[in-house]
Amino acid sequence: MPTDTSLKVIQERENEVYSIRASQQEINISGWKGGREYIDERLTRFPAESDADWDGGTRKGGSAFSGRREQAHLIPYLNRIVTKINQHVFGIVPKRSGIPTEIKEDISAEGKSLDDLMVKVNSYITTCGWAWIGIDAPVIGVDTEISQEQKEDLKIRPYWKAYSPLSIIDWHFNLTGELEWLIEEGYTYVGDDPFVPPMNVRYRKLWQKGSVTVYTYKDGKDEIESEEVIELSLKDTVPFVLVGEISAEAWAFDSLESINRTIMDLESCNRQNFYNSVFPQLVVPVSIMDNVRQQYSLEGEDAIQAVQGYNYPILVGENDKDPSYLMPDSASIGVMRTELNSLRKELFDSTGLMLQKDTAMAESAAAKAWDFLDVQAVMRERAKMLQDAEAKAVAISNEWDAEFPTWEPEYNTDFEIGDFKEEMEALILASNISMPDEMYKFIAKRVFELMKINGKSLSEEEEAILLASIENFEAIGMEAIDAELVEEVIESV
Repeated sequence: MPTDTSLKVIQERENEVYSIRASQQEINISGWKGGREYIDERLTRFPAESDADWDGGTRKGGSAFSGRREQAHLIPYLNRIVTKINQHVFGIVPKRSGIPTEIKEDISAEGKSLDDLMVKVNSYITTCGWAWIGIDAPVIGVDTEISQEQKEDLKIRPYWKAYSPLSIIDWHFNLTGELEWLIEEGYTYVGDDPFVPPMNVRYRKLWQKGSVTVYTYKDGKDEIESEEVIELSLKDTVPFVLVGEISAEAWAFDSLESINRTIMDLESCNRQNFYNSVFPQLVVPVSIMDNVRQQYSLEGEDAIQAVQGYNYPILVGENDKDPSYLMPDSASIGVMRTELNSLRKELFDSTGLMLQKDTAMAESAAAKAWDFLDVQAVMRERAKMLQDAEAKAVAISNEWDAEFPTWEPEYNTDFEIGDFKEEMEALILASNISMPDEMYKFIAKRVFELMKINGKSLSEEEEAILLASIENFEAIGMEAIDAELVEEVIESV
């Protein structure tokens, strides 16, 4: 057992970069996942906003009404951005020659497929800048002998896990870039006994070469109460792969999140303006209230209802000001919609600029908010990053267990970020020109490539059949092609 001093260091330490970035990374991940948690965390309460407007309350009769905070909604723009980048990178499934199906479809202890795990890793990179892949395996006693057949039956092998940067709180790389140790923090849900209340047990794991030490905190306290050292057969490597680049500097997704927050705030206010327009505040002269009291002998809530016209006529004298409603005019509401539309455009324009950050292409491309060539270069770099990380994880898994199969992942780097419909229409237009059969074949091959890039998955056999049919193609002229059928094909994609 370590000394009290060393335990205190373990239970409190954080990497400097983690301390700087963790708060914003948590917000970015929350914005990507969306939901009520993000709304409650990021919706702005304005200085002059009353408690009733913000939190709602209870009417005199006992019925409740909701405030702006509860009524607010989130349009999942950030989720759309993350999903779209994943669709580009994984639009064509990575090739992994030699990987067994049971590992490809069950790479994690939670039963997730390898593709699902790498999509999650990519999502963390988009939102936070970096992520980790951790490798672990069920513990077998040092003196326990077990056959390969038993290992396969019991599924005793290395498993992978995608870690967000929030889960890895400290680490150290040596001068050659080799990971020397790493501290993981998390919670273990304990609820296997139906007669014992479930609980989340906080832990920290110190991963080192050849061992992992599990430190468990006291229930509800920031103090370690137990330690367990687990010896690993992996003696020369810490089983984690860094994906991306660790940096204390602001990440481009921070700016997207701040724009998203502004949109959410203004959407909420705009909705409240519409709400107040539908249920406006009645403004009446004081003389009308006096008249109600005198004419109908009403007081309190009854008098107010009479002034509002409930079951009573509103009496207006010759010199009275006409009753009116306090509400925003239509022009003001229109300005808000214009501002929101502008912010949405800025958000997605900024996404294009964000994707330019990772590429080595000329910065002059920043003049175009979404330069296709630049985005393609970034997607290629992202695919290469994930491909290298997966290859490293394969090597560590095989080093841990020599029976673990190896494969070389090959991620697609041929991206088409242009407008599919426009290019298809251009190809069809070109086909109307009289040209040699070889040109028609060229156009057919391009259509085939576009269909594949845009998610039309085909087996190797189907691809071979289509390519062979293109080679045997003889021009029949566009007049033989049904124009309506062409439109249906375009719309279906």
